[in-house]
Amino acid sequence: MNKLIILLILLSIYSSSVLADYKPSVSDEKTIETITVKPNGSNVTEYENITLIETEKGVDSDSQQDIEYNSKTESVQVLEAYTLQADGKKIKVPKDGIRTTDDPISNGAPMFSETKHKVVIFPDVKVGSRLYIRYRNIEHTPQFKGHFFMAHFFSPHFIYRNFEINLIVSNKIPVQVDSKGLLGSFVKELNGQKFYHYAFKQEVALPPEPGQIDIEDYAPYFTASSFKDQADIGTAYQKGVNASTIVTPDIQALANEVTKGMTDQKSQVDAMYRWVSKNIRYVAVYLGNGGVVPHAAQTILNNRYGDCKDHAVILETLLKAKGIESSQALINLGEAYTLPKLAVMAPQNHVINYIPSLDIYLDATAQFAPYGSLPMGDMDKPVILTALGRIGHTPLMKAKENLIATKVDITIANDGSMTGTSHSRMTGAVEINYRGLESAEAGVEDEELARHRLGPVGETGLGKITASDPFNLAKPFEESTSFTLDPNSNFPGPGAMKVPVGITEGAIARLGRNKPRDTINFPTACFSNTMEESYSVTFPPNTHITHIPSDVSFQNASISYKASYRLNGQKVDIFRRYQFENASNVCDASSNIRKLAFFKVLQRDLKSQIFYD
Repeated sequence: MNKLIILLILLSIYSSSVLADYKPSVSDEKTIETITVKPNGSNVTEYENITLIETEKGVDSDSQQDIEYNSKTESVQVLEAYTLQADGKKIKVPKDGIRTTDDPISNGAPMFSETKHKVVIFPDVKVGSRLYIRYRNIEHTPQFKGHFFMAHFFSPHFIYRNFEINLIVSNKIPVQVDSKGLLGSFVKELNGQKFYHYAFKQEVALPPEPGQIDIEDYAPYFTASSFKDQADIGTAYQKGVNASTIVTPDIQALANEVTKGMTDQKSQVDAMYRWVSKNIRYVAVYLGNGGVVPHAAQTILNNRYGDCKDHAVILETLLKAKGIESSQALINLGEAYTLPKLAVMAPQNHVINYIPSLDIYLDATAQFAPYGSLPMGDMDKPVILTALGRIGHTPLMKAKENLIATKVDITIANDGSMTGTSHSRMTGAVEINYRGLESAEAGVEDEELARHRLGPVGETGLGKITASDPFNLAKPFEESTSFTLDPNSNFPGPGAMKVPVGITEGAIARLGRNKPRDTINFPTACFSNTMEESYSVTFPPNTHITHIPSDVSFQNASISYKASYRLNGQKVDIFRRYQFENASNVCDASSNIRKLAFFKVLQRDLKSQIFYD
């Protein structure tokens, strides 16, 4: 049973005016969960739930319920399930409405087939229906021998009317309990068992907000764990790693071949990291549903695919073959930036590598991340360093290291049509994103790409985009374009025009189309970065430029912005530079206020025009 369970619960009461337009698709009317833990950590969970369907969206999303489990360590028995209509009619789920299926994210990879789903299909579901389910989950083999842990986090976006947790634990296993926002405590000790009871109720839900961080960082929760601290759970995880990182003759031969002629450690690490990233296909099975024990490095090498645990194992084994110490790092790949007080696996759902001698983190599942860089989802995160027995922290994003710089040259013809070229270079986590975008756009027609770039900035035209090989991590990623644009103002004049963007990255123009929310109720994920754009716009020889925009300068605690405009004969040179530098990857309400103040300045600058006759 020891899985992250995201429960539908409210964080706090908010004014009815804000909530008037928000209605959750379902409400959790009743949940009673009773967990009985044996001395070896194995456990049985009796689960009873009634879900009320509130909207048509709820009909689509919840008329089929999914119970995920690991068939190697758990079994699930659906004891009762039915649909209860508003008029009292009860419709039982038929036998063929309860099905066992393989895990779809394993992509048919046979070594992940132990992850299963018990799917319950409720009949005749409509708005106002209540879905009743009662099932038993038996974890006969705990994820870590002799240990038990569980974590419930309560979402602020759903109504929950009556949730109860009953935890019954053998005295022979030292389980700690922690909660926030729940009522309850230790109840009694009887027959060698400790009894705990906790409850939660909330009748109002807040709407979700774009960019908000994961609820594990701020929501009410209930956790229980037999581990003394986070490092302790890392040590337990490492036991499974040790058995998987045996250097076989094949692994040794591969490590020698990949690092042939290299004498310095950095080059060796880079070469082995790039080999794993390129040659081991990623099959996305997360820690919670794929188990916590990785496969043997030799098995991974033979199959040439694996999940995050397996990528970390084969890289660690290759490093070991060259005498390079490393540790696996349990991390959250998402928007959770803190660890719970008690040692539970949630929100950690991913594994990467750490090399102490180089003080560097590597994510071998991130096939577009050059050596020395991490995807945004890995940055500024606490990690459990399993081999080192301590907590680490991945690097903070810094604005100067995450850059997109673009240079654009545009020439306007006598009829107002335009031809142009651009060149962009990217660094850091920004570069990783663009490599992934380039890979996703492979094979897409130039005309469609042009329309995709030009439409949001109100321009039309044709063009061609040429980029570096996104899979070649040894070379910087760059993009070049050539394009023709239809007239967007009258020629010959008199007239006025905004600075054309063209088929470029146009990062600052895109920034100007995304207004921050007036207020936020939840912290948001935010990423320090720099955008630099240089435009050179040449007007026809017979055109007289009468006015260019004024320079702009803006600065607050986290944002700086400068724009300059220079007239050189028939050419207008524009330079814009935006930089966002935050102390973490999490922004609060005060940061949102600063973004709003800047957005007004940016929009005014982007709307400014060049006048001519």
